[in-house]
Amino acid sequence: MIRIQELIKHFVLGIVSLLLLHGTMDQYGKHRDFLKKIRNVQSQYNPDSFEAKLDEDFIMTIATAETGNFNFEGADTPKRANNFFGIQAQGNENFILSQDPNKKAKVRVFDSPEDSIKGFLELIKTGSNFQQLRESIARGDDTINYFDYLDKYAEKKDYTEFLKNVYITRVLDFMNPRDDTGKLILPTRKPMKSQMNNLK
Repeated sequence: MIRIQELIKHFVLGIVSLLLLHGTMDQYGKHRDFLKKIRNVQSQYNPDSFEAKLDEDFIMTIATAETGNFNFEGADTPKRANNFFGIQAQGNENFILSQDPNKKAKVRVFDSPEDSIKGFLELIKTGSNFQQLRESIARGDDTINYFDYLDKYAEKKDYTEFLKNVYITRVLDFMNPRDDTGKLILPTRKPMKSQMNNLK
């Protein structure tokens, strides 16, 4: 009888542990799903293209910031519009008027999250306000420096600092998880050139 009670106790503890672990790991479930979409979209471009080479950490940061960690709290309009980047409609593009009583923005409508990613890539590639950003990318600057060139992307005065904070506290934590000692749980990707130099 005691053995059965012990087995039941361990079984229940195991289930509780799994539930707690799943809840903790699912903290980034929406991030993982969106990262898959980014990778899928980028794979549709020529590998040497700007769109394929744009750092996924950068794309994730903008989407994470603009959607409030993919929760769209208080932002029903962008959610209905599949607009993960706060892109406003230009010219004849489909839009939904925002519900903000202080500013009625034309929130661009996309057919899917993937189309929203394509729209963002196109905006960054061709938008006249992003020439300095494209130059920073071409120079090979660190991703965190890209945000310095996005002051015209939003009306928020401290937007670049806000993006850096999201990048450091949310995206890097998701992309490079660490244990309690600060060690990476998963190895970081190293450029092929670096790997080859280590073989010498």
